[in-house]
Amino acid sequence: MSTVTQHGYFVIADISGFTSFLAKTELEHSQEILAELLELLITRFQPLMTISKLEGDAVFAYTPESRFPRGETLIEFIESMYVAFRDKQISMKQATTCTCNACRNIPTLDLKFFAHYGEYFIQQVMNSRELIGSDVTLIHRLTKNHVSETTGWRAYAMFTKQCLEHMQLNLEEAHEQVESYEHLPEVKTFSLDLHKRYKEIVEARRVFVEKAEADALIVCDFNVPQSIAWDWILDPVKRNLWRHDGVWLRGDRPKGRTGRGATNHCAHGSRSETLQAVLDWRPFEYSTTESYSNGKKQMTGTVRFEQLPNGGTRVYELWKIEMPVPRPLKRIMGKLYAKYMGGKWMQIAARLAEEDYAKSMRELQ
Repeated sequence: MSTVTQHGYFVIADISGFTSFLAKTELEHSQEILAELLELLITRFQPLMTISKLEGDAVFAYTPESRFPRGETLIEFIESMYVAFRDKQISMKQATTCTCNACRNIPTLDLKFFAHYGEYFIQQVMNSRELIGSDVTLIHRLTKNHVSETTGWRAYAMFTKQCLEHMQLNLEEAHEQVESYEHLPEVKTFSLDLHKRYKEIVEARRVFVEKAEADALIVCDFNVPQSIAWDWILDPVKRNLWRHDGVWLRGDRPKGRTGRGATNHCAHGSRSETLQAVLDWRPFEYSTTESYSNGKKQMTGTVRFEQLPNGGTRVYELWKIEMPVPRPLKRIMGKLYAKYMGGKWMQIAARLAEEDYAKSMRELQ
């Protein structure tokens, strides 16, 4: 095992309220509930991040910086994990007829995330692997902070300034706070209210192109996890590596990140430009956009990501042509695009994604 200093992201997912929950409930059922929730978190962490260890009611994971070349992916990854956690709570509560205190108090549990970027090396002692470094110490110290008492939040995602700067993000509406710990310099942190984000995600209007209304359909299997396929299809920088219809650039980013209202631009030489506006953004499930060429609406499209049993991802592109031409002609145009352009580009994306993912997996070994 290499002891060379590495750089990467650290994330701790901490189930909050469990100490109180455990004290008030039956031990057998409370441990079963904790095990089920931890299993969910571990499943969601893998394979994008490596589980360093389980720490009671928390999961500590890390990953080399190459796994998150688009910084927003880390935030989307955390938010999607929180949505899965809350949905799991609801399903567990609804699925049980048990009236014990543990089962009745499932909704009292919540989840906090702590994210940091820094240095580490892996120390191997016999059969044990341990992450070592001052940044590893810091991420654990951050779990003892003053965010809840300052804001009243029960669930939040905390990012250090160092983490956000490396991701090149400036989160608007984040709660800023400075934390101090013995033997460590002061740490500026930025936190997001996950209860608010969960409500926004659940209540947001869904916009989705259905198969029956699509004029063009492309289906391609990627031998990578959903989050990796998501980046390769939707990140403008990566899109330039496989889609040969111009030069793609990032446009507007409401609240400092990609979401509804964000735009990307594609320059086709000096006389033509395509603007793509996001209508619906559901990492890592689907994204729906509208495309405009020189100010005129051309297409509405949904890209959907479906997890496969082998750990890969099936990607569906569904496009509805908005130009004022007869529907039969739209279908012909759609089939030609899928066969001679979009389908071939998608296959290139799948190959590049698989090669890049395999390389990053080798780096972890």
